[in-house]
Amino acid sequence: MRKLKCYQVSGMFVQEVLDEFNERANEFGVSEADIVSVNALPPTLGTKISTPQGTKDPKVEVVIVYWAND
Repeated sequence: MRKLKCYQVSGMFVQEVLDEFNERANEFGVSEADIVSVNALPPTLGTKISTPQGTKDPKVEVVIVYWAND
């Protein structure tokens, strides 16, 4: 049975989060047709992210909702 799943992550830029998700799509078992929605919003998790210049506050939070088989 298919289930809706959510991938929610903070980052500096929306594109970098989407690139990471696309690189790991096979790991999640997701194809483009399985994606229900993609939303970008202000960061809400309150965690810092690691960058080459040290830790920083994220600028965005990206939420991807998709259908999964497991």
